[in-house]
Amino acid sequence: MSVRGKISNKVIEEAISRGGEVVADKVKDKTEWVVSSLRIKKSMLEDIDKALQETVGISRTGWILQAIQEKLKRTDE
Repeated sequence: MSVRGKISNKVIEEAISRGGEVVADKVKDKTEWVVSSLRIKKSMLEDIDKALQETVGISRTGWILQAIQEKLKRTDE
């Protein structure tokens, strides 16, 4: 949406006072998920991307999480 012309200070102040939502406000349990960095060899990442080309509806992160979950299940058995 583009706006032409000058916007009054009143309109600006009203928009600011309404505020908005941010993703952090929508997360119900902030302690459930943790952000973590992962160092991975480029060749391994390329292999993951090749596997993902044959998979529909899953992200690279989702694929890695699924692989971790499968490994954890095997170690529990």
